Amino acid sequence: MRCLWGYWCIGWWILGSAAYAQVWGIVWRPAQDTFQAFVDWQGVRQLGAQAVQVEGGAVPTFVLDMADSLGLAVYVSLPVEALAARRLLRLLPQVRRQLWTLLEQLGGHPSLRAIGLAQGVDTTDPEACAYFETLAAEVRRYRADLDVYYETVFIEADRCGHAVDWVLLDARDAEDPLLLLRRWKQAHPRVPVGIGKLGIWVRADTLRGLRVPHSPEAQARYFEQHLRRLQGWIEGPVFVYRWRDASRQRPALHHDQPYWEPYGLHAREGTPRPARDVVQGFFTGRQGVFAFAMGHSPKSPWPWEVMLAWLPIVLLAVNRRVSLLWRLQSRRYFWAHGFYIEAVQWGRDLPVGAVLSFGLAQSVALGVSLALSVPMLRQSRAVAWLVGLLPLDVQETVLFVLQYPALLLGLTLCGTAIGVGLWSLGLALLSRWGRRIGYVQALTIALMPRWVLLALLMGALGLLDTASPAAGTALLGLWVLCEGWSLQRTLRDAGQVVEGRLWMRLALVLLHPGFWLFAVMAGSAGWGLHSGDTYFFWHLLAAEF
Repeated sequence: MRCLWGYWCIGWWILGSAAYAQVWGIVWRPAQDTFQAFVDWQGVRQLGAQAVQVEGGAVPTFVLDMADSLGLAVYVSLPVEALAARRLLRLLPQVRRQLWTLLEQLGGHPSLRAIGLAQGVDTTDPEACAYFETLAAEVRRYRADLDVYYETVFIEADRCGHAVDWVLLDARDAEDPLLLLRRWKQAHPRVPVGIGKLGIWVRADTLRGLRVPHSPEAQARYFEQHLRRLQGWIEGPVFVYRWRDASRQRPALHHDQPYWEPYGLHAREGTPRPARDVVQGFFTGRQGVFAFAMGHSPKSPWPWEVMLAWLPIVLLAVNRRVSLLWRLQSRRYFWAHGFYIEAVQWGRDLPVGAVLSFGLAQSVALGVSLALSVPMLRQSRAVAWLVGLLPLDVQETVLFVLQYPALLLGLTLCGTAIGVGLWSLGLALLSRWGRRIGYVQALTIALMPRWVLLALLMGALGLLDTASPAAGTALLGLWVLCEGWSLQRTLRDAGQVVEGRLWMRLALVLLHPGFWLFAVMAGSAGWGLHSGDTYFFWHLLAAEF
């Protein structure tokens, strides 16, 4: 029995040694104020981290001097983030000069162990590999024992892992960081991997407790669970993200503070969060189990989208119950389209009130569908990256609308009324060069093909409890398809009713709001093909499915 007990103890000792053999670190951005940077560095030392990943490419000299004496490993990340492969290659000469400046200033310190060449760039494009290969060769030429790495959000689609010594995964807000590592090791078994950013964001309000999503207590429990799960699983470094909240240039749509990174063990003013004690206890080995207040679950918001979704159904039911002409017209539209065209040409049996009610139902259906897609789209890296490309004033407008989906409903109602109303007026005016029609006839032509938006509402309601960014993107794509389908049906019906010449039909196309929607999309995609942004956006979208 003693022999068995001894073997059991030795086995656990070996496992424990393997667990603590991996490198645990913290991500830190030094403050511009030297005194504040020194105070933060003292706190980082007391945390018990074995490594520090310094953001921004600028490292105070005293940090490396103290790290040399303490045996801490310092990783420095260059400020190259979220770029398409072509933009990355265009930036290569500038980054190379910055890299050499960094090496000349810090390369003589033995505590400098690795340099991060980029973060969140398009590593699915093989063109980007030339960037990493070139800079890796520069680093190895200067100091052979200095490692290079990059950080990525791509796993199976990554193509540049062979160009660096290891790859770090961005695991921010990941439900299961260990699953990300397993996926990487299955897809790239020969490329060493670690975690460059581990953590979840913290809400800015005063709600507290484990029952409150993204509360400081929820952040602490996240680290308690996942640091323990990651023990001994990989040889690469695992970096807790981050020491203190910091500002960011690109907006993060899923945060309640889009231009801040609220992942820190300390708030922006320096107040420690419960997660600091968890990470310190784990790094030092002094404590591994923690207790936190449960708190009270926040109240669920009033489901105004679901209530408003009944309005199109009620309007359609009233139309069918009250208006005999509406029943006749809808039957003609779907089952005898030729009779429908003839009735519109001659202005017969057109229920004005029912048509306007139908237009209101469509607008509400579209507004509710887009409002339901907002929470899903806010979780999307691709959408956040796309918003980050916009001018700052436009970014702020988009963020304001995304924070208040009810406003999106109002904008949709106004935009649809103005767009469809003006196009109908244009059709009525242009019809004098063909078969002349009135405004009510033109409005009927514009509104009837948009019934497909009611089907879009059904799809949106089916995704009501889904928080997946892929679902939001799919819903947005479905809306674009619905607009394209209704556009071609509207133009076909207008051509059959008015029977105008080719120039008039082209004018109707140019006046239609749907044409401008697709023109903006096509123009943006074409410009992005030149810069490489379209490819990067597509790769980010594909990674969400």
